[in-house]
Amino acid sequence: MRKQTNIELQAEEFGSESLQESIVNKLVDRYEETESNSYLASSKNLLATATTLLSSENVEDIFKAKAKYYSGIRAVKTTLKHVTIFISPELARDMLRFSSRGIVNKENKNRKLSRTKVKKYAEAMKKSQWCLTGEPIIISADGEILNGHHRLEAACEANVGFIAPVTYNVTDDLSFAHIDVGNMRSRAQVLEMAGVTVSANVLSRVAMLAKAFEMTKNQFAFRGTQGTSFQPAEILAYVENNQELALSVDFVAKIVKRHRLESQASEAIYAFAHYLIKKNLENCQFQDLSITPEVYLTRVISSLGLESEDDIEYQVRNYLQSLVHESTGYSLLCKLSAIFKGWNMHLNIPVSGNKVSVRRVARYRKDSEGAKIPMPSAGNINEAFTIPCVKKGPIPQKILKQANIQTMSK
Repeated sequence: MRKQTNIELQAEEFGSESLQESIVNKLVDRYEETESNSYLASSKNLLATATTLLSSENVEDIFKAKAKYYSGIRAVKTTLKHVTIFISPELARDMLRFSSRGIVNKENKNRKLSRTKVKKYAEAMKKSQWCLTGEPIIISADGEILNGHHRLEAACEANVGFIAPVTYNVTDDLSFAHIDVGNMRSRAQVLEMAGVTVSANVLSRVAMLAKAFEMTKNQFAFRGTQGTSFQPAEILAYVENNQELALSVDFVAKIVKRHRLESQASEAIYAFAHYLIKKNLENCQFQDLSITPEVYLTRVISSLGLESEDDIEYQVRNYLQSLVHESTGYSLLCKLSAIFKGWNMHLNIPVSGNKVSVRRVARYRKDSEGAKIPMPSAGNINEAFTIPCVKKGPIPQKILKQANIQTMSK
């Protein structure tokens, strides 16, 4: 009879083996993107058939006195159609009832309504102060309402109708991710509408971290904040191209659900840690790993199997506990770096400071007269960011500068 390996024993003890098998079969229900009906506003085929120029009368009708500045505008034939209608409270109710995402088109959902916005719109309608701005109710080729739910809900609530232009027969599959620029859909809303089966909120945060890390030239200087500049459609595309993100979110969600009281960091932090460890392991040659990423993170999250303060996971948990009340960008980096330090210590890879805790910029620095001067980067990580499966790197110059600001006495 074959003797079980240490990894198999640990996987069996914590149930991670069966858990991983179940995760593999639960990939995100990816939004199908096809060349023929996505990003149509960039379609070369449509432009190739646009051979007719707008007449001078058309241009003048659109731009009025400024028409003289424009010429050579091509008219493009698309499936889009337009009409202006009166939407009664009854019609608004029926449109919401029969055409909302998740009913006509069960593959996708629409974002959740903002009650504050609905109330504001309803009050304006009751006072007969609703403007005809030109912003249309947008309906897809299959009768799906892509934009306008807040206005329709407000009409129902106010029991007052309104006049609105309607643009219909929209065939671009990814239009829902780009509609409503004035009120940008959040990354989580776009993922939720695209049909992802794990927590869209957690997945969007993990995707932002992963994409930001991937784009960071010197990853020892990773700061994580770059993710806030990404547009929702970018995050959706990144998730679609990196299915492992959803697997990591799903794995962590199951562990945290069973050990929520013991968890000391957010699901997004644990999930990103799992994703990056797994990804970096693929590019490394480690024989006879003493522990799997799943068992390691299960121990960090739950404290299961820890026997003494010398256990690496105990040290990681102890450090995370010291940051449990912090939720800044600086603390996020410290939490991630500590988790990665613990993993690298299992692999006998040297880590900064030879310990799990992360060195941080002090709150104050004394000037030449001994007075305390607040540090502008107080609390920021003050060592190279720890990358899983990679030996410690040099401290980036930017970090050295922030921690060694010279203070001048007045």
